[in-house]
Amino acid sequence: MVVILYDLCYNQNSCFDYKIKDTKKGKVPVMEIKEILDLYSKEEHSGFSEEEIVQAEEYIGVALPQIYRDFLKNYGKDKVNSYCHRLLVPEEISTSYQAIEEELEYDWKEEFEEVVQEGTQEEYEDNEYFTLWQLSKEEWHTITDNYVLLWVENQGVWYAGYLLSDLEQGKENPPVYVSTNDDFITFEKCKDTLEEFLLAIYTAEWN
Repeated sequence: MVVILYDLCYNQNSCFDYKIKDTKKGKVPVMEIKEILDLYSKEEHSGFSEEEIVQAEEYIGVALPQIYRDFLKNYGKDKVNSYCHRLLVPEEISTSYQAIEEELEYDWKEEFEEVVQEGTQEEYEDNEYFTLWQLSKEEWHTITDNYVLLWVENQGVWYAGYLLSDLEQGKENPPVYVSTNDDFITFEKCKDTLEEFLLAIYTAEWN
């Protein structure tokens, strides 16, 4: 049997299209994440330090699940994590609200201020960034939830991560969500667990 590096194709209806090939004997069992990474890595596995992870947690204001902390410590620096879609290193981890704040400040602020001055707000009625810009941050939840961003597509088309409220509730292995509209506003559930998400990132069908 051979594991093929997955050419991850995004499908908005089915999220990541990860399949296990049916055989005459039934479905071939999926390998453990460690086994897959052992196949990819010609060198020793390497990861991030506890200090680096804690700094990320302090920035986003919540602890990461232990299962993801262990992954970052053991495999976070493995080269496979940047072959196609990219793991966000601890210093890059942020929330979608923090990303929205940055986009509003640097990409939208001047345009929105000009729109208000000209009285042409109706042209932006369908622009959710404009709606968020007019609201207090405490009201953003009426438009979008807050997510912890952990992975990014190789051209920045989508981001994947956890729902912040799941981490605040202390869920041990919460679902992974992915942005679906090339923004930080619209997300949908992608996989039920971290393991399923990583399998979609790392592997294709068994042959």
